[in-house]
This record gives sequence, structure tokens and C-alpha cells, in this order.
Amino acid sequence: MPLEPVAPLMQDSFIEEEGPRSLFSAPTLEEALFLLADLARRLGRAQQATVTLAPTACQPHGASATSLSKTYQVWGGYSVPRAPAPSARPDKTRFRPELAGREPLSCWEARATKARGLLSVPLPCGAGLLQLFDAESGDFTPEDKAALSGLAAVAGMALEAVRLREENAALRRKVDESEARFQALVAASKQVVWVTDGQGAITRLCTAWGDFTGQQWEQYSGWGWMSAIHPEDQTRVADVVRRTFLTRGIYECDYRLRRDDGTYFPTRARAVPILSEDGTPREWVGINSNLTATRAPEGELERLLREEQAARTQAEAAEQRAAFLSEASRVLASSSLDPKATLDSLAWLTVPTLADWCFVDVMDDSGVVHRMSVAHAEPADEALASEVRDFPPGKEGSNHPTTRVVRRAESVLVHDVSDAWLRKVAVNDKHFEVMKAVGFHCIMSVPLVARGRSLGALTFLAVRPSRRYTQADLTTAQDLACRAALLLDNAVLYREARKSVLLRDEFLSIASHELKTPLTPLQLRLQALRRETQRGTPSIPTPTVASQLDVVQRQVTKLSALVSGLLDVSRISSGRLSLDREPMDLAELARDVVSRFSLTANQAGSPVTLHARDDMRGSWDRLRVDQVLTNLLTNALKYGAGKPVHVYLSGDEAHVRIAVEDSGIGIAPEHLSYIFERFGRAVSERHYGGLGLGLYITRQIVESHGGAVRVDSTPGQGSRFEVVLPR
Repeated sequence: MPLEPVAPLMQDSFIEEEGPRSLFSAPTLEEALFLLADLARRLGRAQQATVTLAPTACQPHGASATSLSKTYQVWGGYSVPRAPAPSARPDKTRFRPELAGREPLSCWEARATKARGLLSVPLPCGAGLLQLFDAESGDFTPEDKAALSGLAAVAGMALEAVRLREENAALRRKVDESEARFQALVAASKQVVWVTDGQGAITRLCTAWGDFTGQQWEQYSGWGWMSAIHPEDQTRVADVVRRTFLTRGIYECDYRLRRDDGTYFPTRARAVPILSEDGTPREWVGINSNLTATRAPEGELERLLREEQAARTQAEAAEQRAAFLSEASRVLASSSLDPKATLDSLAWLTVPTLADWCFVDVMDDSGVVHRMSVAHAEPADEALASEVRDFPPGKEGSNHPTTRVVRRAESVLVHDVSDAWLRKVAVNDKHFEVMKAVGFHCIMSVPLVARGRSLGALTFLAVRPSRRYTQADLTTAQDLACRAALLLDNAVLYREARKSVLLRDEFLSIASHELKTPLTPLQLRLQALRRETQRGTPSIPTPTVASQLDVVQRQVTKLSALVSGLLDVSRISSGRLSLDREPMDLAELARDVVSRFSLTANQAGSPVTLHARDDMRGSWDRLRVDQVLTNLLTNALKYGAGKPVHVYLSGDEAHVRIAVEDSGIGIAPEHLSYIFERFGRAVSERHYGGLGLGLYITRQIVESHGGAVRVDSTPGQGSRFEVVLPR
């Protein structure tokens, strides 16, 4: 089945321009899934792409969308249950909400007869899977996986932004429905219901008040409603309104209210405040009831009003959190690959929406935590913020309040921060004074976790008395931390990818030089032999031929060793390094290897001495253990600085130990961590040849046997490499 022709795509521009722009602008989650599946198929140049979302509380059945090439549309692609009703969309993309929780594409349809290529990458935060299928092309390449992973990282935030937009719209509908219910309640009630602003002025239409008093909107708006109160009661009512505003309690006042027929009747006005974030009344919702009526209907109405007020407050808070997360996703999605600038923007975005202070702490590869960003609501706190930066979380076991968050990836929420608590968590007196100066009464800290690894922490402090953190705030903070951790992880992966590319380029340069080095003398010797044959001499002297052939043999051996090293790396990378174990004597093998190196050791001025104990038998791969000894001796002679080299063999009932010790140039401490990595070097390739593969291959062989290798070294004094193998 031929592949569908696809125009070449530039991966970076594809993900950076077309993908996010169209994904983030998708009006619905369904549209975003359609687009993501089509983008993934085109990016991977595959016959079929499927995106599957895991079930969530808002979407218990999950969702799935598939994009097929024109070729696969003929027979429908890999087996996917068809939707119950035909879709109005083109056949090449089908939306399947019923596929959640299933293995999305597990087999061919009826006509499938051969193996297919499959590439699957997860969406961020366990949101689902993005999969490519192509039976004709076979397995996908690492570049395909990297490209699809990049698209998945961006798509995860795009899908989350679309989901938050849909939730935001749903919350707005809830608020509108709540308002409609409130108006219906007012219309159905026999009481006079009204709403004022925080100062007591009517700023919205109150039909019940106008119907009862006969006033028009122009007459009762603002403070005009006071004119419907009996003149003898107006001063007292105004005083009660002012006192209630200051105390922020429940407004309650008895007075005489004029009906539309001009008569007055005794009434009781009662209202509850709706508070702003700073604790001041934003508006008042109240009723006027006839004092001669029964209290039961009044109590029921008040209860309904309180429930309605609570529902509206919760809906508004949820809408604010959804809008905040949507904006945070936009900031993270539009960020550069420099996490410092993006985390600064994120920290300042949370202030004052979610916190009065926000810290971002990030742990580096060595385990040291750095305070990357400090944001604060008050500009006058800039000097204090400089002192706050001096107290990031400490090492494991530190009393610092967020050490547990960074080191153990555990969230912390403390509602009432006291001086005793500050003393308990302060690392020193200065730290206590700084925390005391910040003046926070509530702290919330959540870990930044990606791929099961803690990268740092986001910490939020509440200073204003009206700000109290709840479980909903903690959930919002954790959601935000998940997005921020994804950004940090992408930055780490980008740095590692750049490092790998630079390492690859350096290796190719070294490899070309090392492979060319033995070819030059080999070519010169062959040219010398050719000149001898062209002179017409009946025979070439045997010593001449022998000397030339010796040089040729050495260079061929060197070239063969270089190629073998490259082949071993290829086998290791593909997981095809196999072992052929057999009973053998390690001491006997070591003597053979040392004997083989006698000429090289004499030329280097570094005699090799073997120290072997009895009973060094075990079951190992002879050729691979020979390779380990050869690599360690080659390394010792190369960097031994012309000094003696010692090989020690020892062991116990379960293990044997091989130690190769030299007194050469040694290895700097900062290089010890990566000399066993592929192409790892502790010295310049200009002064020492080789591909930088010997110790890497040694470690892989030893670990394949179930053993371990380590090194102790002091610069200028030499190195000791030690291998432990189970018998």
C-alpha cells in the first residue's frame, strides 16, 4: 500500500507557528482534538494518528480523535470502534468520546496481515496518549519520537487552555443561571426584595421595590429609596446603614414604608453583605417584610437568600481560578526556553491574585536549591524581598518550611502561622526576623514535579487578614505547579539535547581524526612496497617486506580496535550486547592480557605488575572480560605518565575484584561523574587520542555481568579503577 505524498514540513516552524496558534485558538476541546490528530499525522508523515484523553471528572468517558491519510481512508485504518452516528466532518477525522479507558488501537481491522510501526508518547500530567501508526514504514525513528514529544508538550498546554476556556464558559453560564434563579425567587416572593451597592445606594433595577412603593427607577435609584420611608424614620435608618457598613454585620432596621397608595405600614428591613476580597461590603441583598405577618415565610426566604449568596460566591471564585489558570497556561506556552524569565513572569502573575508573596525555588542537578524568583504585592517590600532571596530551602533534614516540599515532593498548607511555628522552622535568628517582617499568617507550598522527579517548589504567602487558603486554593496551586514543572522539564530536556548534539559533533570530529590516523602510515607503507616492485628488482628483501608488514599490521589492528569500539557502542545503544558465559580463570586471563601489553608498556616506560590471589574462578564472558582488562590497561598506560602500573586481583566467595592502579596525571573531581559516559573525557583530545568510548564500554560490560565499576583519583597522583564482578 503506497504512502500518501506529504509536503516536507520544517519541524520547528510547524510546532512553533502553525501548531500552537491553531490549537490554542480552537473553540472547543473536540475541535482541538481533531486538529491535534491531524497535526501529529502530518508531523510524523504517518498513515494514521490518534489522540486519546483519559477520563476526568468533567468528562468521565474521556475522548478520542483519529486522523487518517487518504490511502487509509479507503479501508478505515487500524481498528477503532466507529461512532454510533455519522459525523458531519470529513471522513478522515473521526471523534470518538466512547474510547476512553480502552487501549486505543490494539490490532488491524479484518484485512490486517502484517506488523505495523507504532509510536506512542504521553500527554503532559497523564492527560492521555498521542499515537502514530504506519504499517509500511516500520518502526519510527528517535527523531520522530522527539518531534512528537515536542508537539505533545505544547499540545498538553493547548488542550488544557481549551478545557479551561470551556469550563470558564460553563461557570459563566452557572453565574447567569444563578442570577436568573435569584430574579425568579424575587418575582415569586411576596416580600420586597432589593439589592444595593456597598454604601447602600441602589444601582440595579429592583422591580419588587418599585411595584410596592409605586416609585419609578429614577425615583428610587441611588439614595432615592429613602424618600419612600416615613420622614420621621429617615434619619434613624441612615444612621443604621452607616453603622452596619462599618461593622460589616447584618443590616436590620424597623421603619414605616409608604405603599403605592400613599399609606404607610410597619416593616422590617433585613440584609446580608456580600464581601470583597479585602473584607469590605461589595453589595447588600435584603428584604422588607410586614411585621404583622408570620415569621416562617420570612425565615425560609432568608435561608434561600443565604444559599443563593453562597452558590454565587463559589461560582465566582471557581470562575476566577479558571481564568487565572488559563492566563498562567498562556504565559507558560508563550515562554522562551529560558526558565528564569518565565518563572519570574509566573511569580508576578500570582501576586496579588493568589498570594501576597510568591517564591519559586528550583533544585539543580547537584541537589542544591536556588531561589529563582521572589514576587510581592507591595512595592515598598523590595528591600525585604532581597533578604527573602537569601533563605532558600536547605538540605534534607533542614527545619526550613519548604524543605520537605522540595526534597520529598509533599505539599504544605499551614492555616495559622504563629511565632512559635516560625521559631520551629527558622534556620537561624536572621531567618526568623525576615519571616516575621514579611508578616504572613498563612503559607501554602506545592512541589514542581515532572517525570516522577522533584524539580523545586512554588510557595505562596498570605499577608492580608481577608486572605485564607482553602483546599480549592491548594488544588489550583498544584495545577499551576504541574504546568510550571513541565516548563522546567522541557528546558532541562532542551539543554540535554543541545549537549548531546555538541557531544555528537565533537565525537564525529574526533572519530574522523582517529580513523584517519592509522590510514596515513598504512598508505605510506603500501606506497613504499609499490615503489620497490616498480624498480624491476627480481625480489624484495625479506627484512624490508617484514618491517613494512609489521607497521601495516599494527595500523590495521589499531583501525580494527576503533571500529570494534564503534560497533560495541551501537550494540549497547540498541540493547543487543549479549554475553556468552563460561567457567574461566580470571588470573589466567589477566596474565595473558598483561603479557600482550608488555611491548606497549615498555615503550611507554610503564611496566605492568600483576598481583593475583588463588581461586579467581567464575562464570563470565571471556572475550568481554578480556575487553574490560584491555580498556583499563590501555587507559592506565596512556595517562600513567611513564610510571609503573599495578593490576590487583582479589575476591571472596561471592565476588572477585579487579583493580588497575597508576601514578599518572589523575582526574579532576569535577570530571569523575561523566568519564564513564559515552564520549566522556577528562582531558583534551588534542593531547590524548581515542574516541572516549573505552570506559563507557567497560561500564556497560561490567553492569551486564551484574557488577559495578568505580574510580578514585587525585590530580597529579594517579587513579585507581576498581571492578567488582559476581562469580
